[in-house]
Amino acid sequence: MRNFIYSTFFFLVLGVCLSVIVSSEFNAVADETLDGKSFSINYTEYGKSGNPTKDVLIFKDGKFQSKDCEQYGFGPAIYELASKDGATLFESTLTSEKEGKVEWEGKVEGDSITGNFMWSKPGQEPVLYTYAGSLKK
Repeated sequence: MRNFIYSTFFFLVLGVCLSVIVSSEFNAVADETLDGKSFSINYTEYGKSGNPTKDVLIFKDGKFQSKDCEQYGFGPAIYELASKDGATLFESTLTSEKEGKVEWEGKVEGDSITGNFMWSKPGQEPVLYTYAGSLKK
């Protein structure tokens, strides 16, 4: 029963996130990019407390990369942008042959970044994480 509740909540949160990203209120950003920027972040599993994990998110040559995900075989992937109310929104899906996929979404406002990512592995329930951080200077 507990897994059913977590799964239902997870898919509800995912559905809301995806509907916001693809909403017609968002305008694609053709002349803006996050390329050349890196962000130091801390992430935790959604709904859990404890020490956050540190990571660095890199936007380079039209691709997105999580340094922490590299250890699991996730390479860079293309990212997509949108903008709303002065913020830049992005999404990207990293894949690993052995470890599944990690679907990232985030919001960049000035030097700050916040968002969520979901790690889905074959044969396991997906895990949702939240993160926040700032531009590396």
